[in-house]
Amino acid sequence: MILKYDCFTFKIHHLSFLAKGGVEKFFLLKRGRFLAILFLKGGLKRAFPLLLAWTLIGLCGCATLGKTSPEVSVEHYFEQYLQKGWECEVNGYLVQALKQYKLAMTVNPLSHVAIDSVNRVEKKLRSSAEKHYKAGVKLNNEGKYGQGRQQYLIALRLWPDYPQVIRALTTRKRIQIKRYIMHTVKPGESVSKLAKMYYGDSQKFSIIAKYNNFSDATRIDVGQRIKIPEIEGVAFFAGKEPIETEPLGLSDPEFAEWDWEEYSLEEMEEPVDQVAIYRNHGIDLFRKNEYQMAIVEFNKVLNAQPDDSMALLYSFMSHYQLAMDLYNKKDYLGARDQFQASLRYRQDCYKCKLYIRKSEDLYKDKHYKSGIRLFDKEQLKEAIKEWELVRLIDSDYKKVNVLINKARTLLKKIDELKESQKG
Repeated sequence: MILKYDCFTFKIHHLSFLAKGGVEKFFLLKRGRFLAILFLKGGLKRAFPLLLAWTLIGLCGCATLGKTSPEVSVEHYFEQYLQKGWECEVNGYLVQALKQYKLAMTVNPLSHVAIDSVNRVEKKLRSSAEKHYKAGVKLNNEGKYGQGRQQYLIALRLWPDYPQVIRALTTRKRIQIKRYIMHTVKPGESVSKLAKMYYGDSQKFSIIAKYNNFSDATRIDVGQRIKIPEIEGVAFFAGKEPIETEPLGLSDPEFAEWDWEEYSLEEMEEPVDQVAIYRNHGIDLFRKNEYQMAIVEFNKVLNAQPDDSMALLYSFMSHYQLAMDLYNKKDYLGARDQFQASLRYRQDCYKCKLYIRKSEDLYKDKHYKSGIRLFDKEQLKEAIKEWELVRLIDSDYKKVNVLINKARTLLKKIDELKESQKG
């Protein structure tokens, strides 16, 4: 019997063991004696429920009486780790795959299979990490520091000891800020043009960007006021602009310690796997429960690669989780739409279909009852609006049509009475 969970597959040997006639050996196990007797008397059908419960309890890690079963050997664990690692690897979960292969190596350090698997996955992870690092360098060179940092973090997750990434994320230089000027952005100006104007070098745009805490140096607005710092050792052409003294010096880490030279690295010419960037960013957003933003990223992947299995899986899960959030917030129509979106990726999702019906039923019931309450308060127009929402979903729902006509008739009579009183 096979039990699947996430990227792992657990093999439950006990059922097939009994079915194949291994009763005598199973009978010898302390925890298996009662079940074995039950099997002999009533067959597998009678023993199955207790055996299944016992097996699942063991999988969940609950405490059990007695010693570990003799059948669970070191070799069993080794094979299990290899199997889990392989399944994670083929499904694209390389970090998890490496963890499982390393566990296999702890059981059998001399296994060529485990060693080769670790080397193979580490090579894949490092290759992917290098792509993300180069993408981060490129984005930083473009002044897109927020996106560049995101690529560095992805690279570090894939390769935790990546020296260039660690250096890029941690290196800081202490520099002396002497003073600054306030510049008001004019039409046609950019951060690189300001760097050319004040430092004589457009490549020093990162000084301005970092000093002003820009996450994207390519986006500044006309009329925006920007500080242009004067840095010791860097040529500075202030012109006739008013100059102000910078009160924050070496003692202030936020302004006095940042490595602007780190962002003038030579731009990498190697191509970047943009689809992988979108995919990994989407996965990170999903893990942060930012499902709507994750969906946007996975859509970018699917526009380029419609059959991308990872993007399809996470798109389904993102829509489903977003739907559940909306459902719990009682936004039933929004939840219904997200459950319907989930079905585009997994048509066999029974829960999606169930929640679609429940969402519509709760939505109709909510607005139907709201209409009743408003009608009782003689707020006829508001009651009609509530019932109209119900009728858009289900025109045959309860007595919604009768109630709408009744409310409209009353409104008409009220209007006629008001007109007669005016006359």
